[in-house]
Amino acid sequence: MDARELIAANRYMTLATADAAGRPWISPVWFAPDDGGFLWISRPDSRHSRNLAERPELALVIYDSTVRPAERQALYVEAVAQQLEGDRRDAAVGRYSECSVADGLEPLSVGEVTESAPYRMYRAAVTAAFMLEDERDFRIPVGL
Repeated sequence: MDARELIAANRYMTLATADAAGRPWISPVWFAPDDGGFLWISRPDSRHSRNLAERPELALVIYDSTVRPAERQALYVEAVAQQLEGDRRDAAVGRYSECSVADGLEPLSVGEVTESAPYRMYRAAVTAAFMLEDERDFRIPVGL
């Protein structure tokens, strides 16, 4: 399975963030792929969102937890995240909604991720990506 197939087959990714002091935190989030990045919504007061406000660098992993160990594969990503605003947010809401509807969920509206709403739209811009080379767990760079 290549990186694109793994992304298409999964809808949850795990974010690894750290606060300003370097304390790590991980969080699973539902995501939508977005041309060189990944979109998700979160509450701005959640721990991973607060961490990203202080330190936007993060790592994330997408993997299939349903396969046997010998069949495992994962996409490991280094990225920089930001909370989206304005036109970039509005376009991201459209992309996120496409994935939501394709998965049988309700579409997201811009009003659900604005200042008066509990959620915000975030995007991780990929800076490097890796997949396993073989059973020895060596990671090799891949393009997305």
